[in-house]
Amino acid sequence: MDFGSWNVDIHIGSNMPQKIATAMSELEGTLVGAEYTPIAYLGSQVVNGTNHAVLAEQTIVTGRDTHNVVVMIFNEKPNDTVATLVSIERVVEGGMPLGGTTVDVHTDIPTDAMEVWNDAFMGFVGSKVEPFALIGTQVVNGINYIFVAEVTSVTREPVKEVAIVTVNNRTKQVTFMNALENKHQASLGYAFTWLKKPLGEWP
Repeated sequence: MDFGSWNVDIHIGSNMPQKIATAMSELEGTLVGAEYTPIAYLGSQVVNGTNHAVLAEQTIVTGRDTHNVVVMIFNEKPNDTVATLVSIERVVEGGMPLGGTTVDVHTDIPTDAMEVWNDAFMGFVGSKVEPFALIGTQVVNGINYIFVAEVTSVTREPVKEVAIVTVNNRTKQVTFMNALENKHQASLGYAFTWLKKPLGEWP
């Protein structure tokens, strides 16, 4: 693993290094107004110790609770007995108005959502894209299904990333956002080749 790069190592749910699990469990008494439920441990990064990334559902506790999806970064130093929370960044913001995103997390992805995924990715070649959670939906020109996926480049030395992948059930448009860098990628970029028809059908 290169210094500063993320070593993606996905574990669903609360299966994560002990120090990170302990730090997550201790948040309840220290962060006021929000609760955090782990969706998946995403991986680690060597920077001033070791950073660990956790994808979590954030519930803002109000009269009408608001649900978001966030990436939480914990830092672990060799001699520390517990990891320290250093940042929380929203990657999906839930909202109730028309066009807003409804956060509804499923690590066992429903059949209808997988059908939308498979239909949109038919003819998609290049990097391997494997969804491991459905985290929300949004009603926009059909329904946007918002997934989290592990992305592995097809290169001599494969690189793994974690992407928020939005798939529209009507237009079949697919967009990517790097979950660990919070950067949007072009629909036709992200180190992929996109083929909507078999090679023999191109003029």
